[in-house]
Amino acid sequence: MPKNLKQGWDGDVQLGALANFGQFDSSAISARTTVSYRGKRWEHELDAKLYKSSSEVLVSRRDGDGEIMRDANDKEIQDLVKNTTNNRRYVSSQSRWFFSPRYYVFLIADLDVNTPVNLHSSTRQISGIGYKLYHSKTHLLSAEVGVGRKKREEVEGDIEQGAIGYFGLSIRRKLGENLVLGFDVDSDFGSENRFSEAETSLSWRLRDPVSLKVKYEATFTSAVTDPLNTFDDGFEAALSVNIAVEVF
Repeated sequence: MPKNLKQGWDGDVQLGALANFGQFDSSAISARTTVSYRGKRWEHELDAKLYKSSSEVLVSRRDGDGEIMRDANDKEIQDLVKNTTNNRRYVSSQSRWFFSPRYYVFLIADLDVNTPVNLHSSTRQISGIGYKLYHSKTHLLSAEVGVGRKKREEVEGDIEQGAIGYFGLSIRRKLGENLVLGFDVDSDFGSENRFSEAETSLSWRLRDPVSLKVKYEATFTSAVTDPLNTFDDGFEAALSVNIAVEVF
């Protein structure tokens, strides 16, 4: 186990929200909790995420000829149309066994569900080797490579499953007394249902144990994406401001 990595429990909870009003009203809430336990050589981690977004819009009612319908006062008759655009629930467990102060072997099992985007469930089981250079919570580097299996079941569509490769990366860098820059990547490849997730964050510690965190999260399902093209159906991103609280 890295000498600076303390044994025992560690965990935090993050909460964020977004609301837009105008021609289209939209809202989103996000929550995440990470809990880990470390022994002399073992490290066990549980990660859970929730992201739910919805939209509302007023739509003019039309008759059979396509003409806008009006009431007795000659006002347009409008209907409020509500739509849930995301309802993601994700949980992942990972166990690491350190055979040296920096190198370890790991096992990952996770589940991802998001019915509004046609994902009934996606499961992965991965094993591999990792490297961890740890000085503190705010100064670390971790990288993992592995292989495993993945099964993806769509709400309306086929069930796809097969072997995958895996790459994970986590970086924390302290920029000042209370400012921390973070970068994380989680990617599987080698199958038709490729999936990658990346997160960049900037945390400002307000007062122990509370921090204000600005996050940019992106998910993409294709090998080549244009992050500036917001209409790319293989790319989805969210910018949010979160309150993070360390609970252990």
